[in-house]
Amino acid sequence: MKTRLTFLTFLSLFLLVVLVSCNKEEDVVADQYMRGGNSVAIAADGNLIIAGYNYSSTKGYEATLVKANAETGAVIWDTTYGGSYSDAFYSVKKSHDGGFIAAGFNNRANASSPAMLAVITDGNGKVVESNTYGGSASSQAFYVLDIVGGGYLLAGYIQQSSNTDRNIYLVKIDNAGDTLWTKSLGSKSTIAYDSVNDAAYSVIAAPDGGYFVTGSYNAYSNYGGRVFLMKISSTGESLWTKKYVAGIGFSLTLTHENGIATGVAISGSLQEGSNQNIFLLKTDTVGNLLWSGSGIKSFGGSGFEYGATMIETSDGGFAITGITDSKGYGNQDVFLIKTNSLGESAWEKTYGGADNDQGFGLVEMPDKGFSMTGLSNTGGSFIFVNRVKEDGTQFWAKPGYFN
Repeated sequence: MKTRLTFLTFLSLFLLVVLVSCNKEEDVVADQYMRGGNSVAIAADGNLIIAGYNYSSTKGYEATLVKANAETGAVIWDTTYGGSYSDAFYSVKKSHDGGFIAAGFNNRANASSPAMLAVITDGNGKVVESNTYGGSASSQAFYVLDIVGGGYLLAGYIQQSSNTDRNIYLVKIDNAGDTLWTKSLGSKSTIAYDSVNDAAYSVIAAPDGGYFVTGSYNAYSNYGGRVFLMKISSTGESLWTKKYVAGIGFSLTLTHENGIATGVAISGSLQEGSNQNIFLLKTDTVGNLLWSGSGIKSFGGSGFEYGATMIETSDGGFAITGITDSKGYGNQDVFLIKTNSLGESAWEKTYGGADNDQGFGLVEMPDKGFSMTGLSNTGGSFIFVNRVKEDGTQFWAKPGYFN
């Protein structure tokens, strides 16, 4: 059951699994998972920008941006991109020119051959630049980093064909979206008649130059890969890689002491026997685990837990959002965990209704509360956005965008 629940979750976060199975000409789409938010950021004016996807009967799946009022959740504007086959955004940041940059994939040419996509918009969501990367190969971007001083770094995967290994794919672009360099990195398959799948799900700037990357390393069709931390140079050369537990690192952040970056924290989902739980680990700047015991904190219950996004909070602790089906109200619920600086749980909250509700994006607000985005299938199919206080008490929830 755990394996199936994991797969079903991937249908929503890694949207391609769903989208390429839905032939637009046949126009057959499940009632659930038709729209969702995968990432949220705070705009320059303090409001929220949400990136995800939306389905319409006339255009199919389209990559979507929604700007929402941070105090009320009311939509300020929304806009969609693509739609010829299927498109989605996984990550959004403020751009260097006062607008936004969103990254994901585009299937405009072939419904089974996604291309890494980056769209740069102005402050009202109007496209300024839109580019795909990866050539004729299959590629996606799961994360975009806005680089201090200019430019962006896209992180995801690339696969040359269905029979070749899937590699970590990094693309550095300038402010206009033009490619500065690309790197394809990863392990090589050692199993006959099976390819290995590596992917990067998050990237951050390292305090001493270069970047840190996390994701999944050395995954085969019959067993999963390992959470990794890779240090790369400013030009994308791999300097070292540390591998940890069986699972996937979906997010990472620098950790700080007295305002100085001293390490890295990684969160995501790990396999513990037959269970899938949320994990949190902390390392020094060369990848050595720091916390006592196994060095890895695990959160979960008797069911299925999934950690999508983790951030370091202003009090030196961490917050993680994701999914739980062992706690809360319905089949699956949006999950929010708050920890102290040692990764120990301070409180845990769930949000949602009677059906499947899932959390993917997370930001800390100026009042030390949090805003989350995800999807809600309770009473329909919606982009879900909610705002909570510092203790997790809910201000408001808006499970109604693009009903």
